This record gives sequence, C-alpha cells and structure tokens, in this order.
Amino acid sequence: MNLKYTLMLLCICIILIGFLAPYLNTTVNMLEETIPGFTPARDDDAARRFAPSLISNDDFGFPHACLYRAARDGKGNLHLAYHPVWEYERNNAGGLMPFLSRILYTGGLSIQRFMFGKGDVEVISAIISSQGKIISIEFERPKDYNPATFTVAHQTVRLQETFNQMPVFRVSSWNHLFEIEQGDGNAAKENEKLWRCNPEYFTEDLWNQYTMVRLKETRLRKSRAHLPWERAAVK
Repeated sequence: MNLKYTLMLLCICIILIGFLAPYLNTTVNMLEETIPGFTPARDDDAARRFAPSLISNDDFGFPHACLYRAARDGKGNLHLAYHPVWEYERNNAGGLMPFLSRILYTGGLSIQRFMFGKGDVEVISAIISSQGKIISIEFERPKDYNPATFTVAHQTVRLQETFNQMPVFRVSSWNHLFEIEQGDGNAAKENEKLWRCNPEYFTEDLWNQYTMVRLKETRLRKSRAHLPWERAAVK
C-alpha cells in the first residue's frame, strides 16, 4: 500500500473516531411504552383521503411503501402518521464529506443501519378534527441544507392551521426530509415525479421489523421517527 492510500486510510480512521466519540458514553433515555389520552385506531378510508403526495427525483429516490398509524384523542380528533419507507438513503454528491458519508454511514460500515435498522423510515403527521378538517401538520425539514456536509440537521415543522387537503411535499435532501411544495404539485420539474402515498396499516409485525421504537435508547441505538402515540397499535 503506497503512502497516499495509507494517509487516506489514516484520515478516514481519525474521522470515524471523531464521529463516534460523542456517542460512546452510556447516556440512556427510557421511553414510555404508551401515551395516555390516545386510543389506537385503524381507518383505512380516512388514511387514503388525507394521504400525502411527494415530489422526488431519481437522485433522492422514491419510497417503496407508505405505512400509517392512527389514534383518536379525548376530543374526538383523528391523529394520522404516515411513514414513507425508502430502501436506503445515500448522499450522491461529490466531495470528501459525501464520500465519507457513503462509506461510513449509509454504506460500507453501515453505521446508519446499526443505529436505526433496515431501510429509511420518515414521518408526516396530521390531526383531523371531528368536522373532517386538517387542523395541524407536522414533518421534518432539512435545516441549512448543504449536500457537501457529512450529515443533515433536522428541523421539526408544526403548522397549526386549517387545510382543506393535505399539501404536496417535496423531498428536499438525500436523507429524505421535506418541504411543502409551494407551486402546483402536479407540475413536477424536469427529472422529477409525483409519488402518491397508498397507505397500508403499520402492523405490529412491520413495526418490529423496522425497529421503530427502542424503549431503552442509547446514543448508538436510536428509535425511528414517530409520534409518541403511535407506540400502541390496533390488534
């Protein structure tokens, strides 16, 4: 092995150690298994009626499934959480940091799979009033997105207002975070397509396959993106 590749390997090891160091303590979060005040529900008709659509492209990829869970609160509101599921996430941008992300995090050593489990599961949620109106939407967007960096910062967006229908979302980062599409959702740009969610109920078996919740969380063993009320399912 020549000096060039030896130095490159050494740099990669140093970066890997620096990346993992903050996570190698014993800090643990204990999650509540269920959240009081919510009754698990299954409403396939409502799930289809309010399901989101996504604009994406070949680089970011398209989900292969759309899973949902639902619950009702004490006021009779219906809470819906949609989970678009991708087979993988990967930063295909050029440069050193995207390259390291591919060989350390999403591929190669597959730290992402070790931390979370198979695939990539995201979430878009909505609250439907007893009158059948969307009164709240929640999702995650990429904060200060720069594909040249190693990771992407998540920013939770909560919109407390009335919507006549679910807006179209644009997949706006390689790790599949979203922005609300401001234009005509059916007028995707060149190399983009509109993907419509056809929701299926997120059964307990699938929930466990995707390792959605770790009741004992550590820095290197994380729960997937979900709403706390989702931890109980319809049997």
